[in-house]
Amino acid sequence: MKQIFVSLFFLLTLTLLAACGGGQEESSAGEAKNDNEKENISESNDDPITIKVGHIAGPDEAYSIGMEQYAEAVEEATDGRVEFEIFGNGQLGGERDVTEQIQLGSLDMSVVTTGVVGNFVEDITVFEMPFLFRDLEHAYAVLDSDLAQEILDGMEEEGLKGISFWENGNRHLANNERPITSPEDLEGLKIRTVENDMFLDAYRMLGADPVPMAFPEVYSSLQQGVIDGTDQPYPIFWGKNIYEVQDYLSEVGFYYASATLLMNLDFYESLPEDIQEIIVDVGKEYAQIQRDINQDLVEQAKEAVQEDGVEITEADDVDIEAFREKIQPLHEQYEEQFGDYLKRIKEM
Repeated sequence: MKQIFVSLFFLLTLTLLAACGGGQEESSAGEAKNDNEKENISESNDDPITIKVGHIAGPDEAYSIGMEQYAEAVEEATDGRVEFEIFGNGQLGGERDVTEQIQLGSLDMSVVTTGVVGNFVEDITVFEMPFLFRDLEHAYAVLDSDLAQEILDGMEEEGLKGISFWENGNRHLANNERPITSPEDLEGLKIRTVENDMFLDAYRMLGADPVPMAFPEVYSSLQQGVIDGTDQPYPIFWGKNIYEVQDYLSEVGFYYASATLLMNLDFYESLPEDIQEIIVDVGKEYAQIQRDINQDLVEQAKEAVQEDGVEITEADDVDIEAFREKIQPLHEQYEEQFGDYLKRIKEM
């Protein structure tokens, strides 16, 4: 009986040892499988990160040229770890469309006229206030300041990563009736504007009759006399052929239009930290580069439209102070909405 008990104990021990050995083999096999999966993930992470960009500009416009150069600079700075896929010329829709796509995450990045971004981030509209900046240098100083960074950071609440402010440009007044040198010259003119309460109020204060209208309708509306004029920066006035249906352009500088370089916030935060830093640093560097590109296009466009017969009233011949005085009640009207931003901007 004792021998039987010993034999059974011996067999049981062998069985347990075999089971343990098998478990170790399975564990080793599992670890090997996990290692292989990690290697595969590591290999997949070696593939370039693709940033999908959409914007409205044609190939010869400052947004487009600036974005192409910015993309090349980021690709070089990241040693090819990032590549850009750029859809320009409105292929993915208008500026509001691409901003919504970025907010939803179906598009990664764009450069969008700041006034449009104001539909998503209210505070940013302060930069569109008519007759706010004293000159270009003042505009650039403000848009590169801590104040501007505060507003860029606030975009995160809307799922957007604000990177920097590029340039659309000074918007001058064009029309088919007469040169504009003072607010009185705007009296009764039907001027196209974007659907923005601040601009509607501004034109009414100046004596004009503002007509909200989508940009694609502007050319035909000028042809047909539905509107008398519009406000445009020189490169758009020329590049979109508005000069063909306008007789006069006055360098009033109704307002300075910046452009916001932005990304989807979740996409940005998913990137490695060093790539995040490059995207932001290069984006800020290219703000001034893109502005310089735009100013070169301004000079080319001004010369071209003059040659095509548009009568230009130079800034020195415009009573800018009269416009500023006339628009002052608008600034006071919006002070509460923008908190201390207006005061801080004027003090810079």
